[in-house]
Amino acid sequence: SHPPPHRAEHGLIGRVIGDKYRVTDLIGEGGMGTVYGAEHLEIGRRVAIKVLNRAHLGRREAVARFHQEARAAGTIGHPNICEIYDVGRLSDGAPYLVMERLNGQTLADRINIEGALPFEDVISTLKQVLSALVAAHAKGIIHRDIKPENVFLTERVGCAPVAKILDFGISKSADDAGDLSLTRTGMVMGTPFYMAPEQARGEHVDHRVDIYACGI
Repeated sequence: SHPPPHRAEHGLIGRVIGDKYRVTDLIGEGGMGTVYGAEHLEIGRRVAIKVLNRAHLGRREAVARFHQEARAAGTIGHPNICEIYDVGRLSDGAPYLVMERLNGQTLADRINIEGALPFEDVISTLKQVLSALVAAHAKGIIHRDIKPENVFLTERVGCAPVAKILDFGISKSADDAGDLSLTRTGMVMGTPFYMAPEQARGEHVDHRVDIYACGI
């Protein structure tokens, strides 16, 4: 996988946040958030902590996405979905999520390194992703951004990787007539390469957009 970037918006390494987690290292940084490694002080569990970048603090929809990610993952509770243990806010108001720390690589990284994957590996990964999506859809939750970058392959000694779906930040409830309040009417949410036509047109979507993305 790619080495973590050296620039971080929050100088959190070495600090204790939420009175429970000591931040130990920088895992990676994206446009929306920075992900750190941390350790639970009481039980020693290694976790990952995603912090909303300061530039987005004034954007209500960006903050809402963080809470949406935690609610969706917590509601579904499936072994093929990255687990979220806790939520909180830093002293500057930035929300954070405490997540299970995964070792391995994304499906996108593996494809970039190896090219086309063995058929057996493709089937194993897709079965796991679809199992998680069955559970999500049964709870009325649509992910809306299934892509190789959002499928993490965890390393296990002597065993095949376990696939974990990441980032339910733009998921929505199938019960909603329109998009969640964190999106605007007609706003397209998702990644174009994997997007069903009705999603690209900004129309009402249902669980089938996730299945379409898996096919792609």
